Amino acid sequence: MTATGTAQADEPNVQQRRRGAALEDAIREAAYAELTEVGYTAFSVEAVAARARTGKASIYRRWPTKQELVLDALLVTLPTAEQCGIGVTLDDSVTTVQALHQVARAIARVITSPAGDAMRAIKCEAAIDPALAQLVDARFQAPRREALLALLRRGVERGEVRPGAATQLVADVVPAVLTHRVILQREPLTEQDITAIIEQIFIPLVEVR
Repeated sequence: MTATGTAQADEPNVQQRRRGAALEDAIREAAYAELTEVGYTAFSVEAVAARARTGKASIYRRWPTKQELVLDALLVTLPTAEQCGIGVTLDDSVTTVQALHQVARAIARVITSPAGDAMRAIKCEAAIDPALAQLVDARFQAPRREALLALLRRGVERGEVRPGAATQLVADVVPAVLTHRVILQREPLTEQDITAIIEQIFIPLVEVR
């Protein structure tokens, strides 16, 4: 084949090259697939580039570090705080206890999902990776913590939560207990478990005394 013929044969591929949002979506999908298959430790930008059929330079222009790419890929698959029932405007008929039950169920669904498995693995890696730990907190935990705080403050205004309970430490309790049960105790989370966690641990912690 002549040089001209080769150029003509290659030209359709050039024309079909993804750009902009389409390329970014492809990279995120490839990164998520790589993460769920090989885990965070074996995760590499090179492998993601191969999956997405793009170059490493295209990835690094958008995500300067492996940590940022991993978090971005995960966060588009995980439900937002609003989708978990926190950070939204609740009807006046919804009590704080009812809202907390909804939140706990949503958190349980997330941490037992494939994306939740990946996030838990990343949190374990974050224990020895300060840059990753900072990103996980800033991009994943902090928005959800703030949304839970808003729910507790709403409870204070309604007289359903004691004022001293609307703190970051208290807001971290429900996710921490649920995650502890799944990761360390290797126990499934049933509806009865979720109810017990809310009623035996969280409600006594926040209720008006």
